[in-house]
Amino acid sequence: MEFLQLIVLVVPMLALIALGLPIFLCMGIACVIFVFSFDVPLMILGQSFVRGLGNYDFLALPFYFLAGDLMNAGGITTRLVNFSAAFIGHIRGGLSHVTILASMIFSGVSGSAVADASAIGSLLIPSMKKENFPAAYAAAVTAAAATIGPVIPPSIPMVIYGSLCGVSVGKLFVAGVVPGILMGVYLFAASFIISYRRGYPSHPRATFRQLIRSTAEASLALVMPFIIVGGIVSGIVTPTEAGVIAVAYGFMVGMFVYRELKPKDLLRIFSDTMTSTATVLIIIATSGLFSWIVANMGLGDALVGMLLSISANKWVILGMVNAFFLIWGCILDPMTAMIIIVPILVPLAQKLGIDLVHFGVIVVMNLMIGLVTPPVGFVLYLTSSIAQAKLEDTIRESVPFLIALFLILALCTFFPAVILWLPGLLFQ
Repeated sequence: MEFLQLIVLVVPMLALIALGLPIFLCMGIACVIFVFSFDVPLMILGQSFVRGLGNYDFLALPFYFLAGDLMNAGGITTRLVNFSAAFIGHIRGGLSHVTILASMIFSGVSGSAVADASAIGSLLIPSMKKENFPAAYAAAVTAAAATIGPVIPPSIPMVIYGSLCGVSVGKLFVAGVVPGILMGVYLFAASFIISYRRGYPSHPRATFRQLIRSTAEASLALVMPFIIVGGIVSGIVTPTEAGVIAVAYGFMVGMFVYRELKPKDLLRIFSDTMTSTATVLIIIATSGLFSWIVANMGLGDALVGMLLSISANKWVILGMVNAFFLIWGCILDPMTAMIIIVPILVPLAQKLGIDLVHFGVIVVMNLMIGLVTPPVGFVLYLTSSIAQAKLEDTIRESVPFLIALFLILALCTFFPAVILWLPGLLFQ
């Protein structure tokens, strides 16, 4: 690898990112500059751009985006919140715990942290403020809980990782179950300690009849994750086909059972889905050219050699990878790291004997934590906006939840069985 080539590729991209251009333009313009600077055949531009999208699993992305939007508009989110409130709303700080449990359940529907934060936050943040929870605290707990969304299946980032790295998306989905539940447990602990110390309010304990009623109303939403994961694990459907089933299921339940999904809503939902899908796919397509250039200049091999010169211990390397992604998440968009950096690091993981399913879940957890770490922290901005809270106050309130997330990240990093036990059991 020539140092000049690296400079020509990376410096323009970072400069354009600093100017605030969309990431696909930053990558694309940098690649065009590189192609013309080093006499790379122009046909590589078109071929690599198309090749970046040449994976069947990417078909799953619009279906999971659409399923989440349909279920949110169809009344499923409200019923999940009511179900969560009935079971744990009586604990001190009830609504903050309800936010976490509702996010865990909604994770099995949307697969997106942003969708989770938007759907749950719009319902619960105003309710928490009415019960005198500080607006910044309501925003912080909602943002932290939203990180569970892409860890518990289905997961849009895991679909992208599996497609880029040739890893079974089904195994990745199953591998995220235990870490996702543990994230919820650790956040519950942080929420309970804070609520107990500050004397936050709780709701009266639900009666048995109320428990039965809330469970019955939410039952159609509660079985959704089992349909998706069960179909994939059993081999009946692929992850893409499971996304199609999720769309059909969400449409039928919202339109004909709950009757809260209206025909007039469909145009907006389809428009949002197309926008979300196009945003991701154009980055993936552009990264096809970027990845081709990186591979041909030998950057991956150089990075592997540099890290191995520091240490050949895979646990040290995993710690360094975690630190890298956490720093990246503080500065740049997490999705960019998924698409650009992960394919470069996969050869390193393989060389050290790190299971790629384990590595993938760790990467996704890192990137989700990046969504709630400043200064980028997009989900923090979103929930602060919903709560009408100052961002600096939300950041301060999020510290205990970030500590809880860092602890579970360390546990999953250095004890791979936490991630690999369930896929090892179900995929014999």
